[in-house]
Amino acid sequence: MAQRLSPNPKQESTVSELNDKANVRHARRRPAARIAIVIACCAAGATLAACSSGGGSSSSAVAGGGNSPAAGGGSADAGTGGSAAMVPVTIAYTAPVADQLIPLITKEAGIFDKYGIPVTMTYLPQTEALDGIVGGKVQMSVFDGPAPEVAVADGEPIKWIAEWESHADLFLLGRPGVAGVKDLAGKPVAETVAGSTTAVLTQVALRDAGVLTTTHLQPLGNVGATLSAFQSGSVQATIAGPPNQTTLIKSVPGAKILVDYTTSIPWVGGGVAADIPWANAHKAETIDIIKALTDGEQYFKTHKAESVKDIETVTKSGQADAEDAYDSMLKIMNQTSSIVPQASIESATLKAIATTSPGAASLTGASVVDTEFAQAASK
Repeated sequence: MAQRLSPNPKQESTVSELNDKANVRHARRRPAARIAIVIACCAAGATLAACSSGGGSSSSAVAGGGNSPAAGGGSADAGTGGSAAMVPVTIAYTAPVADQLIPLITKEAGIFDKYGIPVTMTYLPQTEALDGIVGGKVQMSVFDGPAPEVAVADGEPIKWIAEWESHADLFLLGRPGVAGVKDLAGKPVAETVAGSTTAVLTQVALRDAGVLTTTHLQPLGNVGATLSAFQSGSVQATIAGPPNQTTLIKSVPGAKILVDYTTSIPWVGGGVAADIPWANAHKAETIDIIKALTDGEQYFKTHKAESVKDIETVTKSGQADAEDAYDSMLKIMNQTSSIVPQASIESATLKAIATTSPGAASLTGASVVDTEFAQAASK
């Protein structure tokens, strides 16, 4: 009997889709228009959900939603005097998966409240979160690579300000008879959509093994389709994350992990990117947000039961799957030395997306991170 797979609800945006979205934003965005959007939302007393409800999200989860307005129009510069009241801030996460939930778990544990920061958490698909940052509806968002890198390459004022995972929580699996990545030459390999996170990482592994041009990449559209194709044998390799990689190995005798991305290619598996103009205008608050996230990381590590419960709630998974996701995430977090974003990791990501995002070729790792806030928070 085939074992039950858990198609990851993570909605990947391809590099080309992110580039297309950026072109649309550039066409419609002007400084005055951006300010007008923020003022209009705040003047109407709208919550974030009301301001962004037209996005057609497939699912949503809001922690501590309240009636906090979007903070893009905050008038006080909390970074200058230190005495100004904290302005409301909205932090999005872009996939209902464990790796993205450190801010939400921090919120649920009351840690933001300890610092006096009025935080609203909300779920937005990746491209909507980028639009929200540029439009002032959200100030920060959780991502994995390469969405912020593509945004920076397209000229958006977005940078990584914190990261808790320096590798992707993913695995490239091969079916029986595939002993290594080189054995995939001439064979069909699944990917979701060309240019997606999983597709980029698959192609990096194939390129490093010298078989990218001879492998038959099969874009199957979504994670569920790639898992089913691997299980049925219509493809010989696919990427999977917890708990699916374990399920596939059990259900396909002889299947094995070809590439463990949790220890190989440097990649931001979980971190926060921010609207840098907003962060600079609210430096003290931004620093306190990262202090809270640092405390949230420690809470995650020392409060497994509570963290697993939050993962269960958001991912709509069972306890066993949530515990598996927690354990895999904890392994990567323990390998990540600091919450300060690392330029070296970004260099690897920029190299990986250079062929699909032309602007990435002119960037350095340092150009897509802002370490000022995390370094100040670490003092």
